[in-house]
Amino acid sequence: MDITTEVVHGWRLLARVQELLDEPDVQQIVIRHDQGDSLIVIDVPSMRSGVTTRPVLSAVKAIAGELSYVLLEVVRSRGLERQVGGAITDEEFDRAIDVIEPVFERY
Repeated sequence: MDITTEVVHGWRLLARVQELLDEPDVQQIVIRHDQGDSLIVIDVPSMRSGVTTRPVLSAVKAIAGELSYVLLEVVRSRGLERQVGGAITDEEFDRAIDVIEPVFERY
């Protein structure tokens, strides 16, 4: 787990959260007040699994309208890089080619 904290201005908050929702390794987003109190905790994998994002983004927009800046805590899981697009081994490549070559030989 990799946790990063960044200061985000209110006018930029909604766009930054939308960017983070598209990143494959982000697991959780915590928006905190400048004193460190949690305002909202967004569980990103559950949002990707079919929950509509509109209510969550509306809440983020409301927070952005009220505060001039917030602390954004982003929890990332580095183990997902391999699943999403990490480098493959030669053995995995050879197995993939064995599956694909017969298809191309037909044409």
